[in-house]
Amino acid sequence: MNQQPLEVMKSSFVGVPYSLCVAHEITSEGYGFSVSCETGTVTDVFQPSAEE
Repeated sequence: MNQQPLEVMKSSFVGVPYSLCVAHEITSEGYGFSVSCETGTVTDVFQPSAEE
């Protein structure tokens, strides 16, 4: 499976209103994300750390 590049994911999802569909699309590519409590939009998409 080819993972979308991080920059493509950021440009596609940062600023988009949070929904379960958006969350699924981001996490299915193996990325994490953060959401603003004030605006309800995605504020960042990131590569999760391999460390636990």
